[in-house]
Amino acid sequence: MPDLRNRYHELVCSPAQLALCRQARSVAELLATLRVLWGVPEQSDNQLLHTIDALHREDLPEAVVADMAGLWLPRRYHVRTQRLQWCLPEGPATEPFHDEYISRCCQSIVLNQLLIPKTPVQSLTACHGRVPKAQPAGFIFHLSRCGSTLLSGCLSELEDAAVFSESPVLTEVLLDPALSPQAKRLHVECLINVQARLFPGRRVVVKWNAWDIFQWNLLRSLYPHVPVVALVRDPVEILASHRAQAGRHMSGDPSLAAVAPVLTTSGGSGVLEHRVRVLEGLMHGMLPLQASSSATLFDYSQLRRETVEEIARMFHLRCDTAGQQRMAQRMQHNAKLPGTRFQPDGATKAAVFAAPEREIIERRLGALHQRLVPPLQRVAQRQDVANAC
Repeated sequence: MPDLRNRYHELVCSPAQLALCRQARSVAELLATLRVLWGVPEQSDNQLLHTIDALHREDLPEAVVADMAGLWLPRRYHVRTQRLQWCLPEGPATEPFHDEYISRCCQSIVLNQLLIPKTPVQSLTACHGRVPKAQPAGFIFHLSRCGSTLLSGCLSELEDAAVFSESPVLTEVLLDPALSPQAKRLHVECLINVQARLFPGRRVVVKWNAWDIFQWNLLRSLYPHVPVVALVRDPVEILASHRAQAGRHMSGDPSLAAVAPVLTTSGGSGVLEHRVRVLEGLMHGMLPLQASSSATLFDYSQLRRETVEEIARMFHLRCDTAGQQRMAQRMQHNAKLPGTRFQPDGATKAAVFAAPEREIIERRLGALHQRLVPPLQRVAQRQDVANAC
């Protein structure tokens, strides 16, 4: 199979061949195209599928990885094997979360259903120096359920933004306990550079996961001048949202244990106590952002149309009239379910806990919330905003 191996390597690096394969509307059409490109008209569908399966068990050569930049999107990172999977992109992301965007790419492009190139994460070093360094437009940090999905969704409506909303690849690389901080820095930078190259004319905005706040020092040292927005919210409302549907960091996921001790479950502690402790840790993790001249903290209650437009300008994104109208339209819908009309739910969330539970949350976290939102930024009266968490 050495000849087909070389032709496979040529295919993944060839814009012309990939463009031809993207025209296929079925697996049968794609296999017919591959027969022509690879010069194997005699191979049956089953033979060709067997060949492709065998090729998928091999890593692509390191020399190929840099040539894939600008063509392929990092799809998944498997911590156990330290392997990256790749797919072809389908336009910029507008979905609430990056994994939903990847799902769209895989469903809409037949080639992504048949070819899944695989490379060791260490092969990203081949991109260093060969792929132009991207300077992101902005970073979004949050305590979870604070309107960050609303904000990233609105920014994705702007024509010069490429938004990566909780990218599973970036998250899993940062979570990999086998990678040194130096390796994480290198791989995160290369992954952002590779993804940015896919969308010329657009600037990258990264919405990090809530637990990525514990990576603040690493990310800040890597990108010291990138504008940062951090979102917070009334702790009672955050925890009420997690009571309805717990996030990964609130459920005691053991894969997060290496990030911060506070994310591990404590033997004998109840569910509410565990989640209060996690949120307390996240809030303490966010306090250092107040000392950064390029970081601005906002409360959920402030996320109105004017604030979102202000953040777009902070990130130096073009926010013309058409873009403003698209963002305003986005704000009328549920941030996580764009096809659903938004229904204000602040009062409902406030009533989730009984009085003794609210008292515990407010006693433990109320002062921290006040510290995170400077008085001049705090609104006098809460307003429900176009976001659902």
